[in-house]
Order: sequence, then structure tokens, then C-alpha cells
Amino acid sequence: MTTMGRGFWKWGLLTLALAGCGGVLGDEAEDEPMLTLEGTLQNTASFELGNADRLRAALLWTSWPKVVVDCMVEGTSPGGLANCQRLSPKSSFHHPGVEVQVNGRFPNTFSMPLRRLPEPGALMGEEGSWLGVAQVLAYVDGNGNKKFDRVSNEDISSTDIVVGFQEGYADDATENSSIVYREGALHPIFNKMFPSCPEIPQGYSVLTVRYTGTSEECFLKTRKVDLNIILESRGFLQELTCSQPNFPALMDTVRASTQGPPPPGSTQRCGTYVYSVSRLEQVLYVNPHPERFCSTANTVAYTLRDYWDGTWDDRGSPPSWWPCPVTAP
Repeated sequence: MTTMGRGFWKWGLLTLALAGCGGVLGDEAEDEPMLTLEGTLQNTASFELGNADRLRAALLWTSWPKVVVDCMVEGTSPGGLANCQRLSPKSSFHHPGVEVQVNGRFPNTFSMPLRRLPEPGALMGEEGSWLGVAQVLAYVDGNGNKKFDRVSNEDISSTDIVVGFQEGYADDATENSSIVYREGALHPIFNKMFPSCPEIPQGYSVLTVRYTGTSEECFLKTRKVDLNIILESRGFLQELTCSQPNFPALMDTVRASTQGPPPPGSTQRCGTYVYSVSRLEQVLYVNPHPERFCSTANTVAYTLRDYWDGTWDDRGSPPSWWPCPVTAP
């Protein structure tokens, strides 16, 4: 994930009273909830925000194209998920965002009842065997249309701004939860995504994976689950409004020695790539359109070797302008 440096949304503790006195930040029929998420909105710093009444929530679903799902189930790709993702064009990937109702109570607690079935486009699988995997995000509804609006790769701004994500997304987190939905037979992709977890029942449930230094444990919960949301202004969170998911494997790559130096005006930084294929080798990330909102989608990785097909390796003679550390061949 990448950071854009667009951290202009600031929050204050008063923001946590955004739905005080039982206000509702969503519109759904008052049916019996299939799953209720309860927790707190937690700040990581002091913030200020106008339009606090426009804070809303959505479920962000992970939805991979069928060819990627089949590849993962077969488990024969040497690069794992990253290589499987490259089997499908970038345009076929999407992260459906589905609105959910939020009942807020002062000062900072919320109750989020899920009363609707996932939309078909949010699920992976086929007739008779569907699986959905989602996380919760919080966003500011910039235009007040009560909908999580996405932006294209070419847009220079985003109407809606993601300002929070469910607890556990940080690299050093010791546990992470996923909202899962099952319909029909258990799809085999489930065991690839959650190898340490018990079989889930029909409908909604929540899986929490807890990591230790040498192993992991998985816990299954249904009906009513505690799940906190961390409010923070970070670039990679804000880019969740982008239509194209921020998978590193979907990023365009070029051979640095033949491409030549990056164009004037582009942003550049050295960093690691996809660990499963490049380990700790450095690539040069170049964004020729820094004015655009979706930084990751517009970034190209300049590399010294072909990580995917192994047809060339320039580490022994990198171009003279190459600014990043070089690993010996």
C-alpha cells in the first residue's frame, strides 16, 4: 500500500458525537439484523472536521475475478496470489462498497446492523456456492448523497474521503477480523483464505485471526460481534475510494534499462515490490501524474529484472541514472 500525502482531514473528539442521541447514518428497512457489529470509533490523533454529520460507513468487499479464484484454489502458481492476480486484466478487479446503517451513541460507540444480503457482484464463486469477504470503512459523504462514490484513475479529487478502517489493518496488528458471508456449499477458496479457521455457517459471520510469533488462531462469531473502527488520515485509506484496488501485482512494470529515466515532473521513490517474487529487492516507483487522486493506480514500477517471467536481468549492469540500491544477481 502506498501513501499519497493527502492527509488534509483532521478530527477532534467532538467528532465522535456525530450521531449523538441515537442518530442514524444510513437508511435500511427495520428488519431483524442478520449480524450486528458493535464497537467504538477510536482516534489516533487530534482532528478537526466540518460536516461531521456526513460520516458514514460501508462494507468494502474483496471480489476477485473467476480466473484468479480458480488459480488460487488450484494452488499451482509459484507466486501465490500475486501471480494469480496477473491472470486477469486490471479492469476486471473491483472492490464493491455497500452502505450499511450506523446507529451512533455519544460519545463514541456505534451499532451497525446488517439487514441486507450482499449484492451478487460482491461475492466470489458460482451458483450453489458463494463466498463474500468484507471489511468496514468509515468515510465522509462529501456530497451528501448517502452513497460511497468511487473515483476513476484520471480524477484529480475525490468527493468522498475514507477516514477510518476497522481495527487490525496495521502491519504490526496481532489480530484481524473479516466479515464473511456464505451461501450454499462452502467454496474451496475459503480454505485458501482462512486455512486456520473453522467452517462458517450459512449467512453472515465474523472470523478473527489472532497471530502469535509462531502460529495463528481463528475464532468464529455470529449474531453480535465487537469490532472497532480506527479513525485516521492516511493516504492508502483515502485511496480506497479509487475504483481500481491497490494490489501491487496489478501495477504496471517496465524494464528500466530500455524505458530510460522517468519523465520530468513525475514523483519517484525506491521501495520493495511484491515479496513473493522480488523478496527485498528495490524497484523505482514512478508516478507520471502526481496531480491525480489515485496515486497507486497511476504508478509504474521500474525494475532491473523480470520478476514474472524471468526473461531478463539487468542487475549486473543497471543504467547510470538508476537511483535505488542494487541486489547482486
